[in-house]
Amino acid sequence: MSAPKDGPNPLRPYYVPPSVGNNAGTPSASQPSPSLGVKYGSSPSAKSSSFGSSARNILADMDYSDYLSDPSPSSTATVKALAEQALWKYTSVFLAQPFDVAKTLLQVRMPGSAPPVRPRKFRAVQMKPENQIKRAGYRYSSAESDSDPPTTYYTRPKPTGLTPPRRPRPRRRFGSPDGDSSSDEGEPHIPARQWSTHILDIKSPSSLTAALSTLWTKEGAWGIFKGTNSTYVYSILLSTITSFARSFFAAIFAVPDPSLSFQISPSAGSVGGLDILSSPTPMASLAIAVSAAGIAGILLAPLDIARTKLMLTPSTHPPRSVMSTLNTLSSWTLPWSIAPVTFLHSTLPTFMSASLPLFLRSKLSVDPVLTPSVYALAVFVGQGLELGAKLPIETVLRRGQMQIAQTGNQAKETQTVVVAGPYKGLIGTMRSIIYEEGERTINAAPVKAGAPSRTTSLARDPERKKGQGLEGLWRGWRVGMWGLIGVWGAAAMGGAGSKGGEF
Repeated sequence: MSAPKDGPNPLRPYYVPPSVGNNAGTPSASQPSPSLGVKYGSSPSAKSSSFGSSARNILADMDYSDYLSDPSPSSTATVKALAEQALWKYTSVFLAQPFDVAKTLLQVRMPGSAPPVRPRKFRAVQMKPENQIKRAGYRYSSAESDSDPPTTYYTRPKPTGLTPPRRPRPRRRFGSPDGDSSSDEGEPHIPARQWSTHILDIKSPSSLTAALSTLWTKEGAWGIFKGTNSTYVYSILLSTITSFARSFFAAIFAVPDPSLSFQISPSAGSVGGLDILSSPTPMASLAIAVSAAGIAGILLAPLDIARTKLMLTPSTHPPRSVMSTLNTLSSWTLPWSIAPVTFLHSTLPTFMSASLPLFLRSKLSVDPVLTPSVYALAVFVGQGLELGAKLPIETVLRRGQMQIAQTGNQAKETQTVVVAGPYKGLIGTMRSIIYEEGERTINAAPVKAGAPSRTTSLARDPERKKGQGLEGLWRGWRVGMWGLIGVWGAAAMGGAGSKGGEF
């Protein structure tokens, strides 16, 4: 056995190190002999060249095909992939935008705010019947009534022989609309500034189809696709800022990125694109994911306000671009009045979706690998609960955003397609929706068969109660549930919705 190039180690004379790269047993002519008085017979240049060639041979033998689908993608392929992804994202946003617009209208709309049927300044003169004339105190004889000439419908008749009692005309305030005060009873008190020809008359306050059909009749196809570009820009920036903040915090605190899955089947243990089951510190990964979502929501709050304003203003009223709408806001920072609601709306869905796999494994012993069917069903139920917890907060947030939009630089020129409800904070707005706004019908309890007919007729009359009830906090829940069913159906059939999520 030949000795190595550097000669035997004096402390280990019988150890022969393994050869790396080229065959170390064949001495080259350029290497000096150990007998020349040099303790180690190779020069530094020879050692560096030998190490470089051996390292290249080692790296050449490694196979990266199991880790990278395309080791060296070309620039054309990269640009094509980005363009296809952007087109797919815009198509999904475009198809979901009508439902998002209808849901926002129902969330912000104040019940009972139907537009007036006719203008109050131009009322037709109606002739009073004979019984109402007698009741009002008119005195006339039958001969006089027979001798009166026929009156026309377009001129005010001159009273002949009629002596109505004079009543003092009630004094009205400056700027109030003309007309009888009796005809205004039962109409909600809405400021005159908010009445416009663009107010939608939505018959059912909880029907998305009614809101869509009314908006289509009023504004056409442009009305149901309002705010599509702003929604697309908002979704792209939200995912980008969230991913960047999550990776940044993970690198700072030496925690694995929750968006990177280390399992064999990533879709089995990840919900909403996050995987904290394979993390050595799940709670730290969960905190990083929630913090990143909150930061992204706070930074993009002005864009979200502009998006809501574009949805609720008429499509024929400028400005309609994203930057012009942002310039109409009073500030490009998050207002303090809606800061708690915005942070809660951004972090609650991420917290529930990311902590659900950890809860299922640690508390219920439901594993995505051992019990995949039970795990998939539990995740579906969990996302339904997430939707139920998100909608009330979203309703309050949309009203707060519309209040901020109406107090901007062009607040006097802001006209909305619905009368926006008031914003009184998180708890105050929920309480106002449940107990104060509008009226709801409560059916009476059924009556026994042997009860009298009069009692039965009285008991069957519906009871009207003030407020929208709990249903007012969950406007648009049906489209959310159908979106979840569609996404999970596509995932079951092997489609693109394997990560799950809301439509």
